[in-house]
Amino acid sequence: MKQITPKKLRAISPRYNKKRWRHFLSQDNDGIMYIEGVSVRTLQKKYGTPIYVFVEEEIRNRLRNFKNSFDYDKFRPQYACKCNSNLEVLRIVREEGFEFDASSIGEIILGLLADFEPEQITFTNLYKSEQDIYFASEIGVKAITADSHEELDRIIRVAEKGPKVIPVMLRVNPMIHKGKYNTTTQKYGIPYKFVSKAIKKILKTDKLF
Repeated sequence: MKQITPKKLRAISPRYNKKRWRHFLSQDNDGIMYIEGVSVRTLQKKYGTPIYVFVEEEIRNRLRNFKNSFDYDKFRPQYACKCNSNLEVLRIVREEGFEFDASSIGEIILGLLADFEPEQITFTNLYKSEQDIYFASEIGVKAITADSHEELDRIIRVAEKGPKVIPVMLRVNPMIHKGKYNTTTQKYGIPYKFVSKAIKKILKTDKLF
């Protein structure tokens, strides 16, 4: 939307404006809020209310700050679609060099609609039906995670029925309990002591890698 900046804008009182918002929120002398120079009244007239407003510059800056925190050329962070599935946000995420974490078939489709390549998408949820696994493998996703032996067995069954070799990734629960930090009750990942058994299952078949 074209910015229509009035003659004078001023900062919103810190009482009502958090520090992280101050560089894109302002108000005029009548107390009307502006988001990056665009009046909320203009937004109201064009889109109606209620309305969610995303600030593209803020999203890009946060993505860049995260990526730049890791000094590793091969680092490929993944954005979890469940955080915000808005297609324009997803396209921004892709443009900033992130890959895609999908937790459902619907999210895989959203990733494709946002122009992610199949090999940029990882299928990661706690329960996948055989139909889900088949769809993801046919699309050609980067990897399908296994959070349990039961799920790994399901992936193997699907793989053995078809011609494709399925890329799989094991999610491991390190079973750490130190102070207030505790993973022993988490539902994510194969408990550490059972990981070697899962690896042996994968090595026994030529349908997974």
